[in-house]
Amino acid sequence: MPQTQLHTAQIVGEVPAWVSELYSRMDSLNSEAVLVHFSDDCRIRFGNGEPMVGHEAFLAGTGAFQQAVRGMRHRFRQVWQCGDSAVLVADVDYVRHDDRTVTLPAITVLHRRPDGLIDDMQVVIDLTPVFGD
Repeated sequence: MPQTQLHTAQIVGEVPAWVSELYSRMDSLNSEAVLVHFSDDCRIRFGNGEPMVGHEAFLAGTGAFQQAVRGMRHRFRQVWQCGDSAVLVADVDYVRHDDRTVTLPAITVLHRRPDGLIDDMQVVIDLTPVFGD
């Protein structure tokens, strides 16, 4: 029977540089710049939406969302790393076009390949309040 290698998850004291760089690009609402962190065959899913597979699907999906908000900012409360995966716990501030800011909790699970590119991203969030009145 093959042995399974177990990794111990740990909360890191500071947000790792690769996470800071990724989310700096996300917060700039520049989807093209974000994609340098993702593999060509990446799978990205937000909430209960359908997974977006590949760069073209990500650009199409985020293009519509970016028209709905004027800005956003991620504030990390915890970052857990375990092997090639990371779990990010954050509060996300979304600035709507009416200048109202909506803050939502989010949990993101990322998996990176050995070359450092992200091939899987799952964001657990309910975006409904961003679009509500």
